[in-house]
Amino acid sequence: MRILFPVLILAGVAGPVAASENDMPARFHGEWAVRPSACGSKSGDNTGGMTISAKTIGWYEESVAIKRVTLLGRDSVRYEGILSNYDGEEPVSATLRLSADGKRLIAAGYADGPNSPAPDLLRCTK
Repeated sequence: MRILFPVLILAGVAGPVAASENDMPARFHGEWAVRPSACGSKSGDNTGGMTISAKTIGWYEESVAIKRVTLLGRDSVRYEGILSNYDGEEPVSATLRLSADGKRLIAAGYADGPNSPAPDLLRCTK
C-alpha cells in the first residue's frame, strides 16, 4: 500500500488518467440514426444507425457484447467486445465520441466505401 499511494498522487498531478469499467456510460445510451425519420425503425430504415445500452451495441444485422469500456474523456470512450453477425463472432474494439451537446455521435455511422467519411449519428428522442 505504501508504494501504490505515491503512484496515485503522481498520476493525479500528471493529468487525467483513462479509467476503465465494464459498462457503457449512460450518456451514450439510446437509439442513434443518420436522420431523424429513421428513429424508431426496426426494419431496413435505420440500417446506418445503432442502439447502445450498458452491455450491448446493436446495429441492423449485428451486435457487440461489451466486455470493457475505457473512458478517454468526458465525451469519448473506447470499447472492446465480441461482434456477432451472420459470419460468426470475433473480437472488436472501437472509439465513440459524443458532440459537446450530447446530441450526435461523431463519425459513428457506416461510411460509403473505404475513402468516404463516416457520417455523424443523431440521438433519437422519444
